[in-house]
Amino acid sequence: MKKIIVFLISLVVITSCATNKTSKAKITPAGTWDYSITGTPEGDFNGVMMVTELEKTFSAKMTSRGNELNIDNFTWDGVTTKVSGEINYTGYIVTLNATLSGDEMTGNMFVEGESFPFKANRKK
Repeated sequence: MKKIIVFLISLVVITSCATNKTSKAKITPAGTWDYSITGTPEGDFNGVMMVTELEKTFSAKMTSRGNELNIDNFTWDGVTTKVSGEINYTGYIVTLNATLSGDEMTGNMFVEGESFPFKANRKK
C-alpha cells in the first residue's frame, strides 16, 4: 500500500512538472510601445504605438509629433510572431513589417521602395 501511495505522489509531481515546462505565456503585441523609425528624409520619428485586442482581432495606432495615425490592415501572426500593417502618411502608404521577441519589436517601414529601421519596446 505504501508503495502505491509513493507511486501516485511521484506521478502527480512528474505530471505537474511536465505541464509547467510545456506551458508558455501567450505572446501578443497588445499593449503600449515606445517606438522609433530612423533615417527617413524627414528625420527620425519617435512616439507611442498602441495595440489593442478585441475578440482575437488587433488594431493599432501610432502617435508622433502631435499626430495620431491608424495602422490599417494590422495583422498579427502568433506562429511567426510577426506584425504588419499600413499607414497613410501625407498621401503615401507606409508598410510596417516587424517581428516580436518578448518586449521588443524590430523590423522596417517601407515606402516607395525605401526601407527605414523600426524598433519598439513595450512599456511596462
